[in-house]
Formats: sequence, C-alpha cells, structure tokens
Amino acid sequence: MKVLLLGATGNLGSRLLPALLAHNHTLTVYVRSAQKLRTLFPASITDRLTIMTGDAEDTSAIRRAIVDSRSEAVVNASGGIAFWFWQAHKHQGIIHAVADAVVGASEELGRPIRCWFVSGTPALGIPGTNDIKIGR
Repeated sequence: MKVLLLGATGNLGSRLLPALLAHNHTLTVYVRSAQKLRTLFPASITDRLTIMTGDAEDTSAIRRAIVDSRSEAVVNASGGIAFWFWQAHKHQGIIHAVADAVVGASEELGRPIRCWFVSGTPALGIPGTNDIKIGR
C-alpha cells in the first residue's frame, strides 16, 4: 500500500517508519527537516523513502503530497511536541489540516483514502491544556 507518514522524525513516527517498511508499504514521509530524518535513519532506510518537506498545518501542501505520491493511506504522527506549556498548541490545527487535506485529495483522486491519527497527546488531560478542544 502507498502510505504518506507525517511526523516521521518524532518519537512515534520514527517507530512507525521502519514498521511500515517491514510490512512492504511504499512510503512517502512528510517532515519539517529531511536532514533530521537522514540523521535518524541509515541510508539503507532513507533510500527506500520518498521524502517531502513542509509544515503539518499546511493543508494544500499535505494534499499535494497525498496526490503526488498517489497515497492510499495517511498516518499522522505529528504534533506531539507542541504540547509543552510554553508553546502554542498546534495539535488541533494539524488535525484539521491533515483531515481537510485527506478529504480534498480523496475528492481529487476520486477514491477513498484511509487515515489514522496516532498522536494521542490531547486526550491525556495534560495540566495547562484544558483549552484544547478537538473538533470545529
């Protein structure tokens, strides 16, 4: 299956990446830094990837990544780092951007696209994050 993975350099994404490859998926990764990805994984892994860089809140760029890679599935593991109390909360914006990109790409490609959101930090009730509300 052709899969687009967002957040491949993070804690969860860096574990999902080799697992997806081990199951013979064709993998496109969408990351902020291709250089960071290359420092985390050996060339034997990164040579098997299509690497796209961009912001996880950029709906149009994510949509283009899905369409250009002809992805059949999207796994979003991005956004966990934005939950430190001194940072602005980005998780909700990332969820909306990815969901909107998947819907738009599905319409453009004329077929459904599977989508998983695996970064569960907002559900943990972290102190100082009571203002986070998932949903529009």
